[in-house]
Amino acid sequence: MNFIYQAITIVAIPLTIGIIPNAASSHASLVIISQASSTDFSRMGDDFFNNKDYKGAIEAYTQAIKLNPNFAEAHQSRCLSRLLIGDYPAALVDCNNAIRIRPDYADAYRVRGTIRLKLKDIRATVADWQTAANLYNAQGDRENFEYMMNRLKNVQQELQRIQQR
Repeated sequence: MNFIYQAITIVAIPLTIGIIPNAASSHASLVIISQASSTDFSRMGDDFFNNKDYKGAIEAYTQAIKLNPNFAEAHQSRCLSRLLIGDYPAALVDCNNAIRIRPDYADAYRVRGTIRLKLKDIRATVADWQTAANLYNAQGDRENFEYMMNRLKNVQQELQRIQQR
């Protein structure tokens, strides 16, 4: 009789884990990983992100990356989540990975530039935002191209002030 109860418990745990990734033991996490795809975890991360639960989002995106290390969007989404909680070094690593996987990923350059601005590396910010603007333009994304050109204008003025000191 105990055996049947344990089997039912094991089946019920992954359903809970799928909703609340933090609530699982490491053993239970392994069960859900084998059942969920990287896309499932990425969507779960998006839900956490949209609810401003950035730590939950990071955990879900991490599971997506474990299942598919070349999932550039999961790296980028985890990057943005880490940026929003102020973990700039880890965010920078995630952006670099997204760019390594997808060198034409304009959003990754845009966010990496923002991280570098937070780290007060204005020259690198300018380089990343210029790359993002060029990619947006090449991809026909006029709205983001114009947005980046405006941000570039402002940060380049700041860079000129720094250089004049």
